Amino acid sequence: MTELIAKPVIKNKFWVVENDGTKIATIQAVEDGTFVYVTSNRREKFPTIKNLSKEYSIKFDKSNKRTSTNQGNQIYGFPTSSKPYNELYDITRRLPVFTKLAKSKSYYCAGYYVINYDNHWVKEYCPKLITLNRYAFHGPFRTNDEAVAKLKETNG
Repeated sequence: MTELIAKPVIKNKFWVVENDGTKIATIQAVEDGTFVYVTSNRREKFPTIKNLSKEYSIKFDKSNKRTSTNQGNQIYGFPTSSKPYNELYDITRRLPVFTKLAKSKSYYCAGYYVINYDNHWVKEYCPKLITLNRYAFHGPFRTNDEAVAKLKETNG
């Protein structure tokens, strides 16, 4: 079984679990001292982090680098077009989501995307979440070059 890596998002409270760089689950510390392991189709509660770690062979990343830092304008390692607020990670669709203002209700997706508008593929940077809900897309990509390469592949 592959060893999973849990990277801290909020120190000692919330982690994103990755398998070879792909985000597959989250771990949440609950106020009663237990921990909840959440995947797209399952939610399990564990009395200790050690029990959870042993059950799924999860190694906790002890580095000080967090996956959700706002160093520059980015979340979960993906660039954003403005300072991100209300950061979320849609685990089922693997999308880093944020708002541009603290009280905003419009969500954007961090990174670069290739979106299919009426059988024509277009590259976009930080599109609205509603756009990705309506159209087929590829992404997110961390760099413009990755998105351009995918755009050439889909249009070629």
